[in-house]
This record gives sequence, C-alpha cells and structure tokens, in this order.
Amino acid sequence: MSEIGKRLAQLPADEIREIIYRPQLTQVDGDDFKAMLDLNKAHLVMLAECGLIDAATARQLAQALLKMSVTGLDVQPDAGAVDTLLEDAYFAFETRLAAVAGTHAAGTLHLARSRNDIGATLDRMRARSYALRIAEGLLEVRSQCVTRAFDYTELILPGYTHLQPAQPISFAYYLSGYETALERDSQRLVTAAAGMDECALGVAALAGSGFAIDRRRTAQLLGFEGITRHGLDTVASRDFMLELLSAVNLLGVTWSRIAQDFHVFVSDEFAVLELPDRVSGISSIMPQKKNPIALEFLKAQSARITGALMGSITAVRGTHFSVSLDAMREGLADGWAVLKNTPAHLSLLRLVMESVAPRAQALEDRCNRNFSTATDLADALVRHCGLSFREAHHIVGGAVRLALQLGRDATGIDAALLDQAAQSEIGKPLGLPDALIAQCRDARQALLQRTTPGGAAPSAVLETLRESQRRLQQTREQLAARRQTLAQADAALESALQAVAANGR
Repeated sequence: MSEIGKRLAQLPADEIREIIYRPQLTQVDGDDFKAMLDLNKAHLVMLAECGLIDAATARQLAQALLKMSVTGLDVQPDAGAVDTLLEDAYFAFETRLAAVAGTHAAGTLHLARSRNDIGATLDRMRARSYALRIAEGLLEVRSQCVTRAFDYTELILPGYTHLQPAQPISFAYYLSGYETALERDSQRLVTAAAGMDECALGVAALAGSGFAIDRRRTAQLLGFEGITRHGLDTVASRDFMLELLSAVNLLGVTWSRIAQDFHVFVSDEFAVLELPDRVSGISSIMPQKKNPIALEFLKAQSARITGALMGSITAVRGTHFSVSLDAMREGLADGWAVLKNTPAHLSLLRLVMESVAPRAQALEDRCNRNFSTATDLADALVRHCGLSFREAHHIVGGAVRLALQLGRDATGIDAALLDQAAQSEIGKPLGLPDALIAQCRDARQALLQRTTPGGAAPSAVLETLRESQRRLQQTREQLAARRQTLAQADAALESALQAVAANGR
C-alpha cells in the first residue's frame, strides 16, 4: 500500500478508488507527464537557487528528475498496473520520485507548494498548449481559404439571404468571407491565451508561502510572462479555461456554419459544389449514395463544444470561491477533451476547404436565371429613368412577379414586361431598350459593379485577400514567436537543472 497521508484512518472505499481516482491516473498522457516533470524541475531549480534546500538534496533530486525524463512515469495507461491509492497524478509522480530519489528527498521538493497551486499551474500550462495548437490549426484553415480564393475571383455564384437567391458574388468572395470570420476567431484565441500566461506556482494552498521563494524565477523557467497576483483567486479560478472554451465554441459555431453551407450546396437539389470521394462516405444499402460525412461530423463536433462549455460554466458557477473537485477537475473534464480534439477537427476543416470543387457553369447559369440580378435592374432604373429607388424596387418586383406568372426565369424579363410593370406602378412605360435590360440581367456585369471596399468585384476581393495575407503573416509570426519563447524557456530550464545536478545550485 502506498502511503500518501496520515490524516485518514481508513482506506478509501472501492467506489471512491474506482470512480474518482482511477480515471485521474489512467488518463495521464505524455504531455501531462512532461508538464508535471517541467513544473517539478522549475520548482527544484528555484528552491536550490534560493538556498531553501541543501545542495546534496538538490543534486539528488535533479539527477532523479533527469532520470525520470528518460524512464517516464510508471503509473500510465496500463490500468491494471495503477495503484488507485495514489489518488491522482501528482501523488503518482511524487511516489515515483521517491522510488528514484528517496522518500526524504521527494518530500523535500514539496516545500512551499500545494496541489492547489500545482494544479492551477498545470491547468494553465495545459490550456496554453492547447490554445497554441488550436491557433496553429486555425492558421492552416485560414491560409487554405485564401489560397483557394485567389483561384476563383471571377467564378460567379449566387449570394443568398434567407437561403434565397440575392445577388451575384464570386466563390472567392465567399471563401474570403469565411477567412474574415475565422480571423476574428483567431484573435479571440490570442486574447484567451494572454489571460492564462501567468504562473500560479508559489501561492501554495491559497495564502502564499512563509518561505522566501522566488515566484518570478519559476514563471520564467516555465515560459510564463509573469505571475498571478492573488493567491486565493489563483487557486479558486479557472476562468481562463472558460474563456478559452468560449473562444473555441465561437470557432466551432463558425465552422459549423461553413459546413452547413457546404452541406446544402452539395445536395442533389442544389448540386453546385462537389466533395471528392476521399472525403465522402457510402450507404450500406443504397448503392447510389455519396454521403458528406466530413461536414456532418464537423457540425456535430461544434455542438459538443457548446455542451462542454455550458457544462463547465454550470459546474463552476455552483461552487464556492475556493478549490473544489467539482469545479476544478470534474467540471472541466469535458472541456479538456474538447480542447484536445479541436486541432484534429480543424485539420478536417482544412481538408474540406482544399477539396471542395465548385461547378462553375452551373453556378453562373443559376445566377443568370434566378433573378439575383434584380437589384442591378432596379439600380438602372434609378440611373436612367430618374426614379427613386423605392419606385424602381416596386417596378422590378412587379416584373419578377409577372415573369413567374408566365413561367419565365430571369432571362424572360424584357422591355415589354418591364413597361407593363411600370405602367401598373407609376402609370407610364419606361421605354428602356432590350439591350440595356439584358446587360442589367447579366450576372458577370453585376459582379463587376461591386467595387466598393469589402465588395464582391474581383478588384475589391483581391484587396481583401491581400489584407488577409498580411494578417495571416502577422498571426504566423505571433505563433512562431510564442513557440520560440517556450522552446527557449525549456532550454533554459534544462540548463539550470543540469547545473543543480552538478553542484546543487
């Protein structure tokens, strides 16, 4: 039996060990172990440099931690080997350290800290790692949107409002709209990551330590920008996690809307986009089926993110402003699973973006027939007939209604039909030539008119895409700099630990 404390006179009940403790021990992965190892290394270096432990013990511990860097933590996924009396990953680590360095040395390392500040620090380390991976995955999706958009600045398709044909746009315009929305998601991730870039280690259980520790040194060794400023708030709060989950939830909302668009557009009724076979599924009974499984999966995962966020918020809001199992660990469990899986889901979204293929001729034909150029015709009446836009709007609306009653599509709106609508609306015909009306009905001409900033004309879209490229580069540099900072901190930590292993300081 492993002894981790003397307060309790009875062993934990089997239900406690199996339901609460075992999952915490069997779910430790390589990233979790490295974070725990790095935290202990940084704490040891700080204690040694501050002279709070003797040189011999410091050397002993440093050498043991270096050895564990190679051998790993024995209590890992083989559930049959797990000693559930260890309770959680921290005690499993301390037990393993005691086996390597000795019980006295391992116990010495717990000076001036608690599982409370250890847990808060590990959560911040874990969250910032996920935030960085998610941001990097999102960068790839955004890049793919821009890359594909440059190829389609003149490929026309209907823009929709209320899922009804509205005005002609380009496929590039559509993709650049996605990238613009995803760029905001990227910024939200950056903001959330900044909120967790403070080291919690050193506040101990909640009130700080009576030992003269150097919290900023520990933060530096672990790659944090600074330290938390209030001990109770540090251990009692995980709002940085809720903020990150909120940002990822909004990201999931964005990708679900993209998937929903594509899901409609690849349907047999729309049939204007196509996904290749390599990102599709089949039916077990209907041989003709080609199912858009990637799109359906992405929509479902977005819902799971929302569920995890709501569950986490609900768990936290029902707890005291202190450390508690329901809020700190169990309440956030689904959130951690979501964050871990999100980079993979973004890689699937990137695959969809690089694979989707528009049916160019079908899209342009649809634009020319589905009345999506009606606004351009109304604009022409304002320019050439001196009408108010509302008068023009009513006349063209009447002409559309007449065309539909006659069984015509948009190509059936001619001078005679427009004059009939005008006679009914303003009491006189307009007398516009058929050639002008035909030009107004042309989807490509309508697209070329939208040259204002943010518009759909190829020239305006190219400006938008160039701005997207500039912002992508900024994001790329930000993420690379963050990776470099963490790598430098990791190198500095290893160097400092080697020094302690050699001379105890």
